[in-house]
Amino acid sequence: MKKGTKEKVTLGSGKLYMAEFTGNLEADFADILAQLMTEENHAGWIKGGASVEYKPTMTTEKDDLGHIVKEILVEEEATFKSGLFTWNGHTLAKLTATAQVTTETKGGKTYRRLRVGGTGNDDGKQYAILFVHEDIVEGNCYLLVVGRNSAGFTITFAADSATVIDAEFTCKPHDERGTLIEFVEEIEDEFQQTYTEEELNALTVAQIETIAKAKGYTLTGSDKAAKIASFLAAQTAAGGTE
Repeated sequence: MKKGTKEKVTLGSGKLYMAEFTGNLEADFADILAQLMTEENHAGWIKGGASVEYKPTMTTEKDDLGHIVKEILVEEEATFKSGLFTWNGHTLAKLTATAQVTTETKGGKTYRRLRVGGTGNDDGKQYAILFVHEDIVEGNCYLLVVGRNSAGFTITFAADSATVIDAEFTCKPHDERGTLIEFVEEIEDEFQQTYTEEELNALTVAQIETIAKAKGYTLTGSDKAAKIASFLAAQTAAGGTE
């Protein structure tokens, strides 16, 4: 089965990466992965998986007799949630707008101090959050959002269970089109990169036209031979080979 098909079964959790968002991300997604998927940006191992929720708010307008009805999108909200199973003071600092982390050494011991609180200490930082679900067979998938933790945190020290920090990020638009959530899949191309005349002859005219449309080729001619000729010409012009 090819990667990215509708028969794909997504099972299991993944990895979480966080980096301060300074106003822009790389244009190509492969470059975004290289930018965010580093050991330094690894937020910690997660427990309980991750989830993303999108909520549109619609308003309905209609005439007095109810003949004309129009729905208008007036607001949208997106949140990303995940539980952090491994964490430290720096992790909590990324989840807290008023955090300050300092390090001091005395008596042969080094301490990391995290101070939280004081509304005047709001750093205003937003973070790019990347969740990576790895599947070498059916293809990796990724969730990319920008925001900051809006749920605070609870630290519970229990004798019979590990402490999991639950984070909830309110997503903010992170590009000019107002994108709140990016869901990205690894897929395999549905069509070949290039076709020979013999391969095109083995297809129907409808199949040739479908492939041409997917590749952005404009076909000319009224019969199969003419369409194939124009397909090959467009392929060559696009940098392919006949």
